[in-house]
Amino acid sequence: MKRVAFLIVLTLALTCGATFGAERFENVVLHPAAKSDESLEFDGNRSAPFASDVVVSDEASLGIADVATLLAAVGKTPDFDAARPGDRVGDDLPDALVADLTLEEGKIMTVVIKSRQTRPLIGITWTGASVNASQKRIATAILRNGGRVKFMARVANDEECDAAIAELDGLVMPGGADLDPERYGEKPYPHGSVGIQPDRDVSDVLTTRRAIAINLPGIWICRGEQTINVALGGALIQDIPSYQGGRAMKGEIPADQTKTLPDEGAPTDYGKGPVVPCVPSHYRVVAYATPHGDSRHAVDVAENSKFLAPIIGVGVSPSFVSSHHQAADAARLGEGLTVVATAPDGIVEALEYQANDFALATQFHFESDVLSQAPERAELCDKFFLELLRFARMRSSR
Repeated sequence: MKRVAFLIVLTLALTCGATFGAERFENVVLHPAAKSDESLEFDGNRSAPFASDVVVSDEASLGIADVATLLAAVGKTPDFDAARPGDRVGDDLPDALVADLTLEEGKIMTVVIKSRQTRPLIGITWTGASVNASQKRIATAILRNGGRVKFMARVANDEECDAAIAELDGLVMPGGADLDPERYGEKPYPHGSVGIQPDRDVSDVLTTRRAIAINLPGIWICRGEQTINVALGGALIQDIPSYQGGRAMKGEIPADQTKTLPDEGAPTDYGKGPVVPCVPSHYRVVAYATPHGDSRHAVDVAENSKFLAPIIGVGVSPSFVSSHHQAADAARLGEGLTVVATAPDGIVEALEYQANDFALATQFHFESDVLSQAPERAELCDKFFLELLRFARMRSSR
């Protein structure tokens, strides 16, 4: 009896030892590694070298029989550092390959090609004279998850907008400076809207309205979320600490749930200009321990969410990067928009235009985690882009 037990334990030990360190990934998108022909990127944010005895098999009958033909079918990593308005990136990439992979001790042991997917073209609205860090992160995520990118030039009228958007299968509108409050019937006030760029306001509002009108799949981020609200007739909270201070003075927020911010004056040009002392000073607070500038906080996703909930679930989510001082005003929502997520202090964190196939706007910067060293954050970030690409691919195939 003891010998039988010993043999069972020994067999289990040998079996576990044989599979120790093994990982399996199913239906992942393959992407060329940026710096090596001896490795491969996959599943959005992962990469690994090939084992010397790697086995490549092709269930999709694409003629891929070994590492050399696999790398040729995956293509080369595009360089978009010198991109300018109107440039397209990824047109030279072959259709995206989807595969099952097995890794042992960090090396790719088997690759089974399952299918090939077309690469939808996703427009990224232009933010400045050159590609900034946010646009690079967004472009990186789109390319490695099976898409192509167009860095969109700004448009000044409906005709330019129609021409720019006609070839797109999807859209991402990144963050940036404040919108002109005159667009929602207000004037700038201390700590309120600064750094206004009228030509960008025109371009982003036109692009948003057209994208919604033609049911173009899209994600609007930070300023983008504010833009979709304004473009559809809504308004913004110009300064969250001032707004929360007003609520605290009315007794809507308990005093023990606020932290007063020192009023050292308001910048005249989005932090670039001189600070103008405020006389009298303004009552600005952080409510419920939720700072919105250069911080991280969780968001609470509502059950009525159509687009966000399938990505991150219902209820309190993991934390996301927060970097803003304005927000969509829940009391003045754009036509057709639904609030589907809030911060712990009640500020709107996500809007959806649920009449469309996929139109999601987030105040939080999920794209900041594209290159995160924390795997769970990078994976969560990729889910947003995979969902956008799924709807964009459906649109392109119609």
